[in-house]
Amino acid sequence: MAIVGLLIAIVGGIAAWSWRAQRAAEAARELEGIARTAANLPRKLAFKRKTGKAGLQLVDDPREAATLMMVEIGRAGREFSRETREVIEEIIINEFELETEDADALVAHATFMLRDAPVADAVMTRMSKMIFNQNAIGPKEIVDLDSMLVAVSEADGLPNADQLMLLQTFRNVVGLRT
Repeated sequence: MAIVGLLIAIVGGIAAWSWRAQRAAEAARELEGIARTAANLPRKLAFKRKTGKAGLQLVDDPREAATLMMVEIGRAGREFSRETREVIEEIIINEFELETEDADALVAHATFMLRDAPVADAVMTRMSKMIFNQNAIGPKEIVDLDSMLVAVSEADGLPNADQLMLLQTFRNVVGLRT
């Protein structure tokens, strides 16, 4: 009888420890879930800030805004040529210090974003205000950006009237006098 009681006690002890181990594992999984939630919180908050926005409203990087403006000027009043694209990519590589693949991806992204964009003047105004009002770049960089935009407008020859109008829009928003 003592042996049966001892066996029951051993089995009961093993069952109790097994139950405790399962509870500990569940608690560890819960803590892991809480930790993942906390780790993803900044990303989730950033997503919530952007919710309800679309397209150009999501642009908050000055380099992306500058690329959008260059592409907009490059396609204003004419076909967006391979030469214009190459000029923009060269500017991005030299001025933004990006690799060729990144420059190509940035131009492709800008072209994609502008496919359903409002009129060119509205794009130029929005991107110029984003850069200027947020003090994203300084006065020297604004003059440099103006030179970049001029270079893009001259990629296929003399700038046309639409390109000159967009250049003037940029200059008006950022306070450059010509």
